[in-house]
Amino acid sequence: MAGEKGAPYRVFFAVGEQSGDLHGSLVLSQLKKIDPELIAEGIGGPMMEKIGFKSLHRIDELGVIGFLEVASSIGRLLKIFGDTKRYFRQVKPDLLILIDYPGFNVELAKTAKALGIKVLYYICPQVWAWNAGRTAKIANTIDEAVVVFPFEVDIWKKAGTEVNWFGHPLVGMVESKVSSEQLRAELEITEGPLISLLPGSRSQEIYYILPLLLDTAEKILARKPGARFLLPMAATIDESKIKPHLRGRSLPITLMRDQTYESVQASDLALVASGTATLETALLGTPMIIVYQTNFLTSILTKFLIQAPHIGLPNVIAGEKIVPEFLRWQFQSDPLANEAIAILESVEKRKTMREKLGKVKERLGEPGAAKRVAEHILKRLSEGRPR
Repeated sequence: MAGEKGAPYRVFFAVGEQSGDLHGSLVLSQLKKIDPELIAEGIGGPMMEKIGFKSLHRIDELGVIGFLEVASSIGRLLKIFGDTKRYFRQVKPDLLILIDYPGFNVELAKTAKALGIKVLYYICPQVWAWNAGRTAKIANTIDEAVVVFPFEVDIWKKAGTEVNWFGHPLVGMVESKVSSEQLRAELEITEGPLISLLPGSRSQEIYYILPLLLDTAEKILARKPGARFLLPMAATIDESKIKPHLRGRSLPITLMRDQTYESVQASDLALVASGTATLETALLGTPMIIVYQTNFLTSILTKFLIQAPHIGLPNVIAGEKIVPEFLRWQFQSDPLANEAIAILESVEKRKTMREKLGKVKERLGEPGAAKRVAEHILKRLSEGRPR
């Protein structure tokens, strides 16, 4: 049992989607290197499971977006919450580590705090973008925030919680295993622009975003007959979710599995769903356009709820619009195709975007953040219960 002197530390991770699984796996791999006996359980995904994580529930059970989708999934979410609450009472882990996914994780934090379990929020939710007042409410439910963007330190400090920043964990981790020239040669791409389409990592994102990206690709192809397209598939997305959308289309498109970074780096342009993928694209230095779409009701509500001038992470970090954004009803294939072609035809536009994306990368700190976060977590564990 956790809490017994000399017993291994027991940490509960709560992750809601693929990007959280990635960040959780990076920190967990470092934790295991330092303390191989550490027990990690909770709600996670395949990347965390590969390094010894035991999933009580998996991220594919939680991955819903939008108000309507959450409402229709409420029974399943309540069951997962109930199972987790029972686990907390029976096992009482040494630490609860939350990774983003605020709608569910904040409720977990309240439950854990009531049971005397320490709570650390890692990859804090971007509630400051759409409801600054909620930051203080979240701060009241946790013991500490570990943020990944430097500007978040003051936000969470003002909200009244202890906060630390160790850099962004993706710096030094996002890199292609092969050169752009090698990948292009393997795909037999000798000329014409190469464009990556990244619709997201959840089934709902595939449903709402991929068709419009494919419509856009067809319009780009009509004006750029030599264009080729890559569709990197997230680990959480089965090919069966993609192929129905490709039927009836005669696009020169290649599905890519486990080669997202290679695909994006080799591309002249990426059309990317808002989220972690935009930051990964920025770290690779590839010019991009950010898109997003969900159901009509959620689109209307977020239009009025979101307070930040920009949604895409590269723009938020830069403090200016360095990358075009096509969100909600602005996400239409004609204007998106026009913008894509304007970027493809302008060497200057692509050069300027790459330079500004390079500055975004500089603001994210030095490589090795996941190791520094792991060391900090173990320090907190030893403070709570020396072994």
